[in-house]
Amino acid sequence: MQSFDPNTVRQTYNLNGTWQFCLAANDTGSLVSPSCDDPAWGEIQVPGSWEEQGYGEEPSYQRVDTWTKVREYEGAAWYTRNFEIASTDTACAYVLQLKGVRWTTDLWVNGQHVGKRDSLVNVQEWDVTSWIEEGSWNELKLRVDNTMKLPLAGSHIHSLHTATAWGGITGGATLECIPMNRIDQLSLCPDTKQETLTIKGMIHVAPNITSSALRLQIKIRHPDGTWLDDQSFKVEIRKHEDDERTEVIEADGQQIAEIQPLQLNLAQEQSLALWSDESPSLYQAMIRLYDGEQQLDQQHRTFGVRSFQAHGQKLMLNDIPVFLRGYVDCCIFPLTGYPVWDKQHYVRQFQIAKSYGFNHVRLHGWSAPQPFWEAADEEGMLVQAELPHWSRLFENREQPAPAEVLTYLTHELEGLLSSLHDHPSFVLFSMGNELIGSNGHPELNELVRKAQALDPSRLYTDNTGFGQLPAQGREGDFYIQSLNWHPPLESELSAVPDTTLDYQAVTRLTDRPVIGHEHAQYTMYVRPEEREKYTGVLRPSWLPPIEESLTRKGVAADLEQFQQASGAHLVRSLKEAMERVRRTPNAAGIQLLDIRDFPGQGHATTGILDVFWDSKGIAEPVDFQQFNENTVLLLSCRERTFYAGEAIQVEARVSHYGQQPIKDAIVHWKLISNNVVLEDGHWHYGEVDRGMVLPLGYVTIHAPSDHATAFKLEAEIRSGDDKVIAANVWHGWSFPHYRTHEQTHRIWNSVTELQPHLLGAHQDHVDHLDGSTLRRGSQFNLVIAKSLTPNVLDYLVNGGQVWIQTPPEGLYDPVETKYLPVFWNYLMFATQPGATMGLNLKEQTAMLGRFPYDHASDWQWYHLVNGTPAICLDTLRGVRPLIEVIDHFHRAKRLTYAFEARVGQGKLLVSSLPFTELSRMKRPEVAYLFQEIVSYLLSDQFEPESAMSVGELLGILKLQTIRFAL
Repeated sequence: MQSFDPNTVRQTYNLNGTWQFCLAANDTGSLVSPSCDDPAWGEIQVPGSWEEQGYGEEPSYQRVDTWTKVREYEGAAWYTRNFEIASTDTACAYVLQLKGVRWTTDLWVNGQHVGKRDSLVNVQEWDVTSWIEEGSWNELKLRVDNTMKLPLAGSHIHSLHTATAWGGITGGATLECIPMNRIDQLSLCPDTKQETLTIKGMIHVAPNITSSALRLQIKIRHPDGTWLDDQSFKVEIRKHEDDERTEVIEADGQQIAEIQPLQLNLAQEQSLALWSDESPSLYQAMIRLYDGEQQLDQQHRTFGVRSFQAHGQKLMLNDIPVFLRGYVDCCIFPLTGYPVWDKQHYVRQFQIAKSYGFNHVRLHGWSAPQPFWEAADEEGMLVQAELPHWSRLFENREQPAPAEVLTYLTHELEGLLSSLHDHPSFVLFSMGNELIGSNGHPELNELVRKAQALDPSRLYTDNTGFGQLPAQGREGDFYIQSLNWHPPLESELSAVPDTTLDYQAVTRLTDRPVIGHEHAQYTMYVRPEEREKYTGVLRPSWLPPIEESLTRKGVAADLEQFQQASGAHLVRSLKEAMERVRRTPNAAGIQLLDIRDFPGQGHATTGILDVFWDSKGIAEPVDFQQFNENTVLLLSCRERTFYAGEAIQVEARVSHYGQQPIKDAIVHWKLISNNVVLEDGHWHYGEVDRGMVLPLGYVTIHAPSDHATAFKLEAEIRSGDDKVIAANVWHGWSFPHYRTHEQTHRIWNSVTELQPHLLGAHQDHVDHLDGSTLRRGSQFNLVIAKSLTPNVLDYLVNGGQVWIQTPPEGLYDPVETKYLPVFWNYLMFATQPGATMGLNLKEQTAMLGRFPYDHASDWQWYHLVNGTPAICLDTLRGVRPLIEVIDHFHRAKRLTYAFEARVGQGKLLVSSLPFTELSRMKRPEVAYLFQEIVSYLLSDQFEPESAMSVGELLGILKLQTIRFAL
């Protein structure tokens, strides 16, 4: 028998441990449990899921678009256990609490049906006082059903792609014994301006207790560990006709009265400690109810003192503008398949996220367990929670949602706002993910108004992501809109070389705060080495088909290089997309999707971390913080590539959301190329206020003039005491003006668009090419053509050197590409333009000459490759790509923008680069690369190592007919 602690007025019976259990596989909804001697009964541990304890069937269906469980079961299951309740000297009430249940539960106590609960994100709770027998054994029986009862299957807390279709009681079971004479519905409301704490609630007392002896004693512990002066308040429960707040209700032999709001001064000898993401200070409160000297009840609470408001388009934390540097938590738990109830798990994830500069997390279609919120409070994360809701029920504003859905969502909303009230980390709330059409929905608007009335200390919006601005028919304190695609923006242009752009095209459409929805979503190559980390109930079933494809396509040997190159490309693209938001003066924040990989929905490798919160080695925290901190220095210029010696004007801006203004700001800069400082300088700006994007001035530098090279502009903002407030780096490339090769006269050219760059070359139509004459005369070393024709082929196989600059229509298998990596993933967005993942470049590629590059895509390649078709080499054995394009890992084609080979006795280069587009050839990097390739083809270096047959060539390039002169 469990006994009471006589010094504690509230007792908890821990019901965790072993329960009798059986699945009701053939249950058709019956509320009659199997007989006790049924062999189906076994044992299970609470807390825990059914699957991780061996219940369910091994799936025969392996999913390729997400993970698969080792066991699966959807249906009802029965729990039962007996426990003994001690007799008490004083009357008390009993409340059963189940945590982490998915999701419908029927309860019987001592054979009597008590009721049904269906909350997914709140604790399921029953008052079982009338059914509990003290001083005796009691039987609890539960029927838990994890099947979908409502059309809400898309939410991440219960979808196959995220938290999975888990079942069980994963957070634990307790029986709370609470005094009949007690404090109830306690609410703590701190006020930062008044520096006070207002306490509200209800009092339940027996009729024989008089108000003359009732008092509340309140002890407050300051975050520094000291205690404030005790404060005691007399509790008045007499009915006053002129004051409804003290009206007494008689119920179940109890007097129930609302506590008249009590106000305490929090700023005594110690100054008020405000909670923020920078300083997560937490108070503790001990509230005791006394009848004379007898303690009737006691409650302990932890709370933070903070304000969070919208002021115009700014979000204000403690009256200081704050920029939300956020990521999306999609309820992904790769070991359990359900949200864990481990505080240290969340402490670790917040510490990692903050090390990269993040201060905000959005819970995508869910709200997390209590340990999450405790960790968020302690670590200083600003959190957006959501109803467990992603459906199409609210898209048509003229069509009401099903009544049972609206009732369920309303109950979940009320429960969440009540249970999360004390958590200062809880600042934003949305009614669900991507719910509405252009102009919102009246029922969501009503939920927003209801939430605002229940708890005005948070900000609310109708949904996350969907709906148009300007907002018509939508309620919301703020809006979360896609900066990737909201008109007039396009996702393919979410990051470009021009670092002067911002997102005012969207934010200017409203006067309320705008947060970027699921921003960027760039991906990198798959990492099969993570397979060994899946030691729980989930298996990466998407991985074997990918690995088989990589092996059969001959790509497996290049896996590490593809990972490194595509990872670098992801981070470089992400840096520009994030800085573009920071350049937007009236943006309130961003929410990246995600900083971890997302195994569901086709396996989206969007993370700088893997799904286990481990580094993928593509971004160091100190580097990432340069563009993801309170203060970000921004260097703005319309171009990234320049002519050698060209004067470059770069604007320095600062996005400053620090706690204090920057006093006597000084901008220091230096221009570096090949580890040599070419220029440097500094200038004084003065004071930089908080919560704005300010232009600090311009620096004029000169592109290095001796040869083609990469350079970087490093800059810092320092305060008057020489403290570095922010630092950043901006990369550029310089190229000499185009010069015609001295042997251009030895080129026979049939591409009209190239004439301006081939002064002295022989210009003619490809139909007129006579290879026999050319070979006998030895006048020309190189033929340039747009397409493969019979006479070009004759010339090639007889020993000629040919450069074919093929358009897409000249290829049998052209693959569309863009500069930016795959958006989210190919399986979910198969029609996206350019589903490739950047370049994989070898250090020694003679064809590229002195063109500056490293192993991965960078901005000097943008105008060369964006929209350029790639050439597929799948049918060419032994031919290696010279400018390799990394295809998405589901398809894994061998792609390139250029390859070379011997054909017959001749030498061939085929490229798809945009040298035939006059507008692009006016760019320094495009013209320079063309010049370097010409030099290569006219040199002794042009000696292809691999060979291909005419048949293989004709399988790559379409043969074009020519007009013979008869």
